[in-house]
Amino acid sequence: MKKENTLLELLIGIIFSGVVTQIIVAIILKNYLYNAIGLWSGVAVACFMAIHMKRSIEDALDLGEEDGVKHIRKGYGVRMTVVAVAVIVILISKIGNPITLVIGILPLKFSAYAQPIIHNVLLWFKNH
Repeated sequence: MKKENTLLELLIGIIFSGVVTQIIVAIILKNYLYNAIGLWSGVAVACFMAIHMKRSIEDALDLGEEDGVKHIRKGYGVRMTVVAVAVIVILISKIGNPITLVIGILPLKFSAYAQPIIHNVLLWFKNH
């Protein structure tokens, strides 16, 4: 049976994007720790979202059509609630930059598109 590595590849893409974004943010913006806390909080939220999304989809596939759709919607609500709570905590505590937090979540989308490339790169390294 083939082992499914899509989630791992997605997480690698999120973290790699976070590192690249951190370098860019450090060059452009000054308050390094403030911006880094926001960015890496966003990366952590993006990783949570990827893991939760995978589990929600797997669970929904085991349910009937109607219950599966309800489960997917509920999972989406949970993920958006976590994003909202993270933004509110950062805004209230002022421990990190809320803008870099949102920027830290964006690699989730980038990683979804880059996952086939990451898959091929990892296969190349495995075979060489």
